[in-house]
Amino acid sequence: MRHRTTAILTLSLVVGASVISSAQPKDGFHTVLASAMRYVVAYEQKFSLLVSEELYVQELQRPANPGSNLSRTNPGGGMVSPGAVKRQVLRSDYLLVQLGDGDGWMPFRDTFELNGSKVRDREDRLVKLFLSNDAMRFDDAARIMQASTEFNIGNVARTINIPTLALMFLHPRVNERFVFTDEGDETIGGRLVRRAAYREAVRPTLIKTTRGRDLALTGHLWIDPLTGTVVKTDLNAADPAVRASVTVTFTKNDALEIWVPEKMEEWYKAALGLDEIVATATYSNVRRFTVGTTEKLGKPPGFDIW
Repeated sequence: MRHRTTAILTLSLVVGASVISSAQPKDGFHTVLASAMRYVVAYEQKFSLLVSEELYVQELQRPANPGSNLSRTNPGGGMVSPGAVKRQVLRSDYLLVQLGDGDGWMPFRDTFELNGSKVRDREDRLVKLFLSNDAMRFDDAARIMQASTEFNIGNVARTINIPTLALMFLHPRVNERFVFTDEGDETIGGRLVRRAAYREAVRPTLIKTTRGRDLALTGHLWIDPLTGTVVKTDLNAADPAVRASVTVTFTKNDALEIWVPEKMEEWYKAALGLDEIVATATYSNVRRFTVGTTEKLGKPPGFDIW
């Protein structure tokens, strides 16, 4: 049996009520931030399931590494050529399941194609599972998700690559854990937005390392100052074992009348690994399902997104 060393960032629930005020803003920043917080509350009420097709391109990239290719034929060593060591393309059905007020979304991926070759028939089995209100739906979906993660390359298990994760830091249930700082105006896709930096300031932190240590999050939110719409987020996390960065851009889906994830860009580097993991997921054919209150999905037992 083969064994590999895996660096993991895990998510666990933290209950706390410490209040952190925003850093000194420029004119209107509090208004923009308050508008974005209202937007997030309204956003989580718009759907129970968000379903899309995901195109997930993953690469192991090797940076230039002086002197690591010593051999009898090359005793002087030299420079290892940088570039992609391995590349693969996954196509999957991708679900975001809304867990309840302020609990965020739980992701599920069901891969059906690897590098152009079919690995299973497309059956929309995740959608059918959650719409069936089966008591075992989370367990069954988790098994499907686990099978799909086996296709991932690299030695870092990815648990923070949820497109809506940073968005939820504005939710009233958790936003008091963060310091928000105004970084001024910026233009994205011809749209004038306000960039807000965030820094987690409360301990214990929302995300823990595999050894239970605090892992404070930092990043940015790009907010439409007129509507509070969050059009882009990034998130950074690091501990002695691994560093990670996740950037998500959103796009307006006119048919659904909501902003949905369009692209998620990821970067990971394990401290003991030579290669970097670079991945880009793009989303298409987005569909929205709203489950009635009598069928509310709720949070699976034993699972916490925070």
